[in-house]
Amino acid sequence: MSNKRHRCELEPCCQCHRAAKRFKQQKKHLYLILDDWERGYSVYKVDVDAFDPSDAGPESLPEHPVVRFEARHGRSWYFASHGTKILAMQPSPYPAFPVFDVQTTALAVCPWPGRGGNKLSSKPLFASVAGSLYLLRGGHFDMLSAVAPPPDSTYPEDAGWSWSRVGSPPPFDHCHRIWSFVLHPDGRTFFVSHDRRTFSFDTESREWVSHGNWFLPFKDEAYFDAELDAWVGLCCHEGGLGYLCCCDVAPASADLTSLPAWKLGKDQLFDAKSRRHLGATLVCMGSSRYCLVESLARDDEEDLRRLHNDGYYPHRRVLAVTTFGLEYDGQGQLVTTQRKVRSYEMTDAHQFPDPHWKPVAFWM
Repeated sequence: MSNKRHRCELEPCCQCHRAAKRFKQQKKHLYLILDDWERGYSVYKVDVDAFDPSDAGPESLPEHPVVRFEARHGRSWYFASHGTKILAMQPSPYPAFPVFDVQTTALAVCPWPGRGGNKLSSKPLFASVAGSLYLLRGGHFDMLSAVAPPPDSTYPEDAGWSWSRVGSPPPFDHCHRIWSFVLHPDGRTFFVSHDRRTFSFDTESREWVSHGNWFLPFKDEAYFDAELDAWVGLCCHEGGLGYLCCCDVAPASADLTSLPAWKLGKDQLFDAKSRRHLGATLVCMGSSRYCLVESLARDDEEDLRRLHNDGYYPHRRVLAVTTFGLEYDGQGQLVTTQRKVRSYEMTDAHQFPDPHWKPVAFWM
C-alpha cells in the first residue's frame, strides 16, 4: 500500500492520469467573441480562476484566439452556444455555417434551417433546452437535432446535423421585441416575455402556454439558481438598470394573472447611465456563480460621443469582466460575494457599426 502511494506522489499512475485528464476536459472557461479581426470575429478563451479581487487596469487580450470566423461585421447576435459548440450563424451565401467545438477544438459545418435559413433578417432567439437547440426567428420555429453523427464509415455520406420545423409556431412575431427568456427548473420548458406578455414552451408536449399580461423583470437571458431557488438576471426596469434581480419561479402550466414576487439586488454591478457604458451580458457559471461582461468606450473616446451627439462609433473599447457569487444576506436581500475583476482592451478592425453593443460571451 505504501508503495502505491509513493508511486502516485512521484509519478502519476494510469488512474491518476485519467482522473487529471477528466478534470482538464470538464473544466469550463469564459469565451469572448469579438469583432477585432478585419475579416470577421475572434474567439478568446479566458480562465476566470486567474482573476484578482481588484482590477489593475486594462490589459491585452490573450495573444492568440482559439478560433476565428469569417463573417460580416455588425451581426454579433447570430452567435449561439449549444453544449460544447459555438455556432456562427451570420447570414452568408453558403449552404452551411461553421461550428467550433471548444472541447475538441474541431471545426465542422451545419446546414441552415429550412428554406432561406441563411438569410436571417432580424435578431433571433436561441434556446438550448433538453439537448436540442431551438431557434425562433420571425414566425418560424426550428429545432436542431441533439447530436451530430461522427464522420464514420458506418454512417451514410449525407448524414449530419439536421433541422426540423417545430409544429407549434410561437404565438407572436418580431423576436427582436423579446425582453427576456429563462429556462424552467423542470429542464424542458422555457419562458419568453414578449412585449408585455409572457409565454412558455414545453419541449416535450411541443405546446405554447400563455401566462398572462405581465413580463419578467429581466433583460435578456436569466437563469434558474438552485441555491437561491429563484430566477436571476439583469433587471430591465428603469430604476434597476445595472443591478441584478431575482424572481420566484412561475409554475410551468399555470395561467398567472400577475408577475411572481421579485426583488432588486442590493449591489450595483455597472453604471447604465455612464456615457462610457455600451452594453452588458450576464453569464451563469453554475452553483450561484456568475460573470458579468461589460462593454465600455475607452476614456479617450468619450469626447467623440459628445461631438457626434451620441451617433458615434467607438472603435476602441474596454471589456470589464467581473466574476462573483450570489446569496441572501441576513435581511433577505440579494447580495454579491467574492467579486473578482479583470479588464481587456480591444480595437475594432472595421468601420461597420453593430446594431447593439451587448458583448457575446459563453461559459463552456
